[in-house]
Amino acid sequence: MNSSNKKLIAIFSPFLNPVGVKRATFGLAKEFSKSGYQIDMLSVHKEWDDLEFLENMRLIKLSNIFNNFPTTGYILFRAVSLLIAVRTVFTISNYLKKNKPGVLFASMMPAVAWLGLKISGQRSSTKLVVSIQGYPVNNSFRRSLWKRVFKDSQDVIAESESLKDKLVHMAGNENNLNYIYNPHFENQDDFYTDSNNAEEEYDFILGLGRLTKQKNFKLLIHAFSGLSNIDNLSLLIIGDGEEKGSLEKLINKLDLSSRVKLLGEIKNPLSYVEKAKILVIPSLWEGLPRVAVEAQALKTPIISSCEEGGLGEILMNGDAGQIIKKNNPIEMKNAIEKYIQDENLAKDHAKLAYDNLNRFSLSSSSKKYLDIFSRY
Repeated sequence: MNSSNKKLIAIFSPFLNPVGVKRATFGLAKEFSKSGYQIDMLSVHKEWDDLEFLENMRLIKLSNIFNNFPTTGYILFRAVSLLIAVRTVFTISNYLKKNKPGVLFASMMPAVAWLGLKISGQRSSTKLVVSIQGYPVNNSFRRSLWKRVFKDSQDVIAESESLKDKLVHMAGNENNLNYIYNPHFENQDDFYTDSNNAEEEYDFILGLGRLTKQKNFKLLIHAFSGLSNIDNLSLLIIGDGEEKGSLEKLINKLDLSSRVKLLGEIKNPLSYVEKAKILVIPSLWEGLPRVAVEAQALKTPIISSCEEGGLGEILMNGDAGQIIKKNNPIEMKNAIEKYIQDENLAKDHAKLAYDNLNRFSLSSSSKKYLDIFSRY
């Protein structure tokens, strides 16, 4: 049997374009390091180059070949991902043979980590811990592959209870499945805002996210168009993406150009979140979106048309925000009017959310991971 360095944890999270996932993974790595573990941050595409490491953390570049490859664009990103994945199976295998970490922690592309571990010959000594993010599509290929990955994993950690239930359904086994909320902040100062950044002086509802079909801002615009007796209220949508043109056409068609603004990308939108009367999340699906946690930290009421994937848990099943049916503009309109007409209800929901925010703190999440690692 191969021996391992039980105090060495290798973190494998390739690409990490989503800022929230990158922040959460690196934050956890630092907490593991503070608890006495040696941390190797495995890199295939400049994932960690701009971050400040602690003393017992190392940057391990599995390859420099792909550093300048693009990782944006739907088709291009997937083509580059496939190319990198094939090569990384072998480079991560070589790393595992040489360094023999006690834990290989994979929070993205778990199948690549699994294959690399299989061909490395280190399966008996290195524990594979898989963290699943977002809300993955349930198809036959993924079910077949993940059943094998999960079977060979020591632990599989979902980022929400809703996602855990979905993974159990996909993999048909819950013996090693658990959930730990992804950390979204280290302390409340993470949500400091400069309210002067939001120049709008009127009341507004806010939508925030990429302008894609998933985010479903057409639903929000249709719901807003149906509001009655609220002439002093505007709708602001922050973000950019491929749906921008069709959203602009819809706004013009509904004669809303004076009341609905597409603001584009804003580097730090927290001041808008803080000033908003309501944050509306009309998505078709979501994982555990940081924007919802940010809104709760800033005591902004939330309406969501997406309960699965973690939003239902963030909103405490409707006690800390309103949850409505998907793609129902009338229900969304009614929910918006309910908060506008009953400000005490909106404040009560926002306060309950704020009082339970620690569920998503770095200290809360890292303690649960460290408890798992301590059993190995």
